Amino acid sequence: MTSSSTFPPPGWYSDPWQVARWRWWDGQTWSGYTDHFYGPPSIDAYPLVRPGSVDETQPIRAGWTALLGALCGVALSFLVYVLCAPIGIGRGNPLVALAAQCGLWFGLLGACIVAVRRHGTGSLTDLGLRVRWVDLAIGLGAGIAALIGVGRIASLLKLIGIEAHRESLVDPLKRGPLTVVVIFVIAVIGAPFVEELFFRGLLMSGLVNRWGAAVGITAQAILFGLVHLSRVDARANLGVFLLIAPLGAALGIMRHSFKRLGPGIFTHAVYNAIIVTIVLAR
Repeated sequence: MTSSSTFPPPGWYSDPWQVARWRWWDGQTWSGYTDHFYGPPSIDAYPLVRPGSVDETQPIRAGWTALLGALCGVALSFLVYVLCAPIGIGRGNPLVALAAQCGLWFGLLGACIVAVRRHGTGSLTDLGLRVRWVDLAIGLGAGIAALIGVGRIASLLKLIGIEAHRESLVDPLKRGPLTVVVIFVIAVIGAPFVEELFFRGLLMSGLVNRWGAAVGITAQAILFGLVHLSRVDARANLGVFLLIAPLGAALGIMRHSFKRLGPGIFTHAVYNAIIVTIVLAR
């Protein structure tokens, strides 16, 4: 978390999301008050600089950086399995799964770091990485609500003959205490932090800045759903997509509404924790 002393005082600033021309900064985060409701402030009276940056007036746009980071992460993840296979270490080893995930995270986090250094202030707060204590409570409630919502969608899909099936992260692993620890590290700690920073921080910021909130939130949700598909039949993958994409949209709306990633990170963590607990208990 960044100290509030590093931020400028409350005032009207150019809207970083371009929903309006001006948005009220409360000294720590963006509020919901814009000139759409209160009229445009005097241009001479208020700064044009986005709080927390040197002379950044818009969210970071680094589409090619995001794409290269994702490709790099996938390649590193695949490389782990390629290198382990000849020495007899297969996918059933939880440490191999963790190493493969670390390879993926290296690419995604690397893209975020490169983006803020080249196009921002060098701090990940440029992508909305700010956390408050209240985010824990928000995440707990929203995570449970998201699970209920996804469950209802799954029930509706089942009625029309679409089963959502995806190879679980747990499936290929040998069950044991180490596997439980690794799964929780991946699903409850690593994935919520890295995926929110990449999808709702880097990727969504650029999309919203270029095409607006509705398109940006929808586009990142579609991409979020696509990357969670696995090597199963197309019909089952359709079900997975129709479950994961709405979750991505909900997380995107939270990011846009709160103007920080904290609530989404904890929501993602709570959702994954419940899912993983249910899977491991079987």
